[in-house]
Amino acid sequence: MAPETGTPSSKKDIDGMKDILNSGETNHIAGIFYPAHDLMPFRIRDILLVASLYDAFILEEDRGLSEQIFGEYLSLGISSPPRVKLVPTAEKALEELKKKRYDLVITMTHLFDSDPMEFGRKIKKIQSDVPVVLLVTEAREVRRYYSPGEREGIDRVFLWTGDSALFLAIIKLFEDMKNVDHDTRYGSVRVILLVEDSPQYYSIFLPLMYKEIMVQTQMLIEESANEQEKVWRKRARPKILLAETYEDALSVYRRYKEYIIGVITDVSYPREGKKDNNAGFRLISNMDPDIPVLVQSSQPEHRKKAEDFGVPFVDKNSDDLIYEFRRFLKEKLGFGRFVFRLPDGPVVGEASNIREFIEMVKTVPAESLIYHGRRNQFSSWLLARGEIELARRLRPKKISDFDDGEEMRSYLIRVFEEGEKKKSRGVISDFSTKAFIYEGTITRFGGGSLGGKGRGIAFLTYLFQKTNFPARYGRYGLHIPSAFVIATDEFDNFIEANDLHDIRNKGLSDRDIMEIFIRAELSEHLMGALKEYLSFVREPIAVRSSSLFEDSYNQPFAGIYSTYLLPNNEKSEELRLKHLSDAIKLVYASTYFRRARAYIKTTLHTTDEDKMAVVIQKLVGNRFDDVFYPVFSGVAQSYNFYPQHPLKREDGIVNLALGLGKIVVEGGNFLTFSPRRPQVILGFSSIKEILNNAQNIFYALDMTDEDFDLKKGEDSTIRKLYISDAENHRDIMKWTASIYDPQDDVLRDSMDAEGYRIITFAPILKYDMYPLPRMLKDVLDLCQMAMGGAVEIEFAARLNDEGYPELHILQIRPILTMKRHIDVESFAPENREKYLVYSNSALGNGVLTNIRDIVFVHRKRFERSKTTEIAGEIGHINSMLEEAPYILIGPGRWGTKDRWLGIPVEWDQISNTRVMVETPMEDLRVEFSQGSHFFHNIACLNIPYLTVDYRTDENFIDWEWLENLTPTDETEHVVHIRLERALEVRVNGNTGRGAILKEGEN
Repeated sequence: MAPETGTPSSKKDIDGMKDILNSGETNHIAGIFYPAHDLMPFRIRDILLVASLYDAFILEEDRGLSEQIFGEYLSLGISSPPRVKLVPTAEKALEELKKKRYDLVITMTHLFDSDPMEFGRKIKKIQSDVPVVLLVTEAREVRRYYSPGEREGIDRVFLWTGDSALFLAIIKLFEDMKNVDHDTRYGSVRVILLVEDSPQYYSIFLPLMYKEIMVQTQMLIEESANEQEKVWRKRARPKILLAETYEDALSVYRRYKEYIIGVITDVSYPREGKKDNNAGFRLISNMDPDIPVLVQSSQPEHRKKAEDFGVPFVDKNSDDLIYEFRRFLKEKLGFGRFVFRLPDGPVVGEASNIREFIEMVKTVPAESLIYHGRRNQFSSWLLARGEIELARRLRPKKISDFDDGEEMRSYLIRVFEEGEKKKSRGVISDFSTKAFIYEGTITRFGGGSLGGKGRGIAFLTYLFQKTNFPARYGRYGLHIPSAFVIATDEFDNFIEANDLHDIRNKGLSDRDIMEIFIRAELSEHLMGALKEYLSFVREPIAVRSSSLFEDSYNQPFAGIYSTYLLPNNEKSEELRLKHLSDAIKLVYASTYFRRARAYIKTTLHTTDEDKMAVVIQKLVGNRFDDVFYPVFSGVAQSYNFYPQHPLKREDGIVNLALGLGKIVVEGGNFLTFSPRRPQVILGFSSIKEILNNAQNIFYALDMTDEDFDLKKGEDSTIRKLYISDAENHRDIMKWTASIYDPQDDVLRDSMDAEGYRIITFAPILKYDMYPLPRMLKDVLDLCQMAMGGAVEIEFAARLNDEGYPELHILQIRPILTMKRHIDVESFAPENREKYLVYSNSALGNGVLTNIRDIVFVHRKRFERSKTTEIAGEIGHINSMLEEAPYILIGPGRWGTKDRWLGIPVEWDQISNTRVMVETPMEDLRVEFSQGSHFFHNIACLNIPYLTVDYRTDENFIDWEWLENLTPTDETEHVVHIRLERALEVRVNGNTGRGAILKEGEN
């Protein structure tokens, strides 16, 4: 029995795909699922402040302590400030600690009922791991209570001078101490080490350092690509660690060496229990010389030694102490803007973000680049911004690695642009980042949902980025076109602003709706964004619908809404913008078209529930003469609903065509094969079959007409061409065509042979010149494992500069397969009389017992030239049935857009059908189009579809019984019959057998 969903065909395939999925990393800033909520697991939320009434008055003199802390948090964009509980005595504090858990205790010195040190020891007996901070208000008290490195009851001593920023620094310091192991391991968070044994000075330095970090963080948040990255930036800021002795400093350095971006050290502090006047320089001697260091000391004689070490020095007694401290943070650690200078000092440019940096690198003098490169200032700036991967690429490089400054410039531009591209892939970026200029990126405009199609593209982008899957194919290339998605809130705004709520209730034709929507106006903000988008993108584009319901598991809505292809090459910028805005408005309008309203009635939803997003993608293809089209396009499914020997259902199926995929999704002649058995091409078993079934037309985008009218429909920019029209496009033909020699009745695979071009894709499928089957198989396996079920993908390919195809995956959707076994007995000749229809090529799964109506195309009245009229007659009868379910029977491919291959019905013409039967055309064998949008919709609506192949005895319709029934209604070509007794329909999706029994239930 076949599995419920298509699966890789071997354990090796399954294990391989599992390895790929499990190998992906999500703890980097380029992923969709940021680890931000895993970072900073410890947060100080409750603080117990123990202060005498006098000390409390001092703290409250300006404004309440809680208000001060809240103000500091608010000013720096930090959420969730902690709660502060104030108690006046040590006794009350100990009682409180026995009742409630606290994250931090801050005690003042003037407690009448306890010595602060003894009080600290008592606290530790109740809550041993709670940090205890002693806050002194006078410098002379420091020596009384503080001894560097000692932690008996009191963890840190700070000097309070009235600056509320000290409280934020204390809180963040203890959070950093708790979180640093976790955050460096899982988030590669950076560390700054401060070595200082004087509470007076670290009480000055820490607030200053944290303020600079928070300002830097806020700046990075503002330029973040999306909300996830904003959360990441907020929580992945550099940690600050404080060491008071040489041993502590060296231990911190060795433990976090890989993550340290800078060290600020005093010179004289304890080593081996004694004051060492050379401790700071000893520490520097044991450090990586590339790590930026600031030496600060109250002894100016240390300046000369600092200069000998090649590190900056600042005098603690200087009036410029804070200025020099800030200057080090900005210039050496990379906080703030990057300032490009010449070796002799003049500023030649500044950059506040990566994009500005790239532009400056392109223009500043080469000697400026060499100056900064020699000092590792590029990598320091990147590390401070959290651009860890870029910094790692730059830091090992030496100036001597480049022949000159221009070679260095080229390297920097390449590395930074590659970094920006990589960071943009796999994420949904806000429009302000302009990520759409990079391949494989998703850029969102506005709030709300991306819609079904947008979600699918975003998931594909994320999946490829997470697994690095495209790297498996090297020079062959596997890509996803960048997408600019206008989210659903903009649709709501458009409907509201133009008062279009009631348009569905006015009985308007599709044409009338088009006219109204074209006259309506998009928001000024959106028009500005579209204008900016077009300033970057001049290639042909596709404007695709992406409604909430599209491409979901149970309601595909495939092909129900509109898509428009635009050449985007008009000379007038205003005309380019008008065509794009018109296309967006017409996609919005298609939400209210007749076929959308009819289709939505077959689901559990209403039109009011649907909202429309719009996906704008660069079109995949190449320009040839005055048309643009892909070398090939198609649809691939991981599950084959109609396997023919030797194929199996789980082998999957691919429909492949030259040119735009319109011929596949709407129905036409194309090539069908299994990605696991590409040598088996359906309908190509003989020269005669090949000539009958080979593709004879293709579709391309017209690049010459600037006066097209999109109101004429989705095909207004599309040109229908014959294969002979591509005769001169040899770069295309060499990948797709063979030559038919009618004289010898043989196909030749040489382009130099005489004869007619026949689209066989022999270079790909026969000679494996491009690994398309393997690539599609691998993509299908990966996607269905990632999505947990069978999938369908749409794809297209362009020729790269070397003339090789580049495969692009355009979209993905889940497909429904079988959920339970339905018994349909094998055909036996003696039981023939009980069947109206029997088929061993049936789609669907289930039993229907309440159908009494049959609508069929009379086989003796059928005319291939009248299929459009026949579709209209079926639509007429459908409207008369008033939602009564019926069985629809007729010749050729249902729902095709090629009226010569079947009956081109639209959804509103068959909205009440519950079973469809396809019978052969007498003069033409038509393969069923598994990749068509029509097929996908009937599959997901679980409408049984029975194909009757007269070439076997097991497939038949009892026409004599059917045609002898008395018609209830009939037209020129179509007959409607209502039976007294209901028929019974049974379809087993696993075996592909289906039957309609004449004797059902009453």
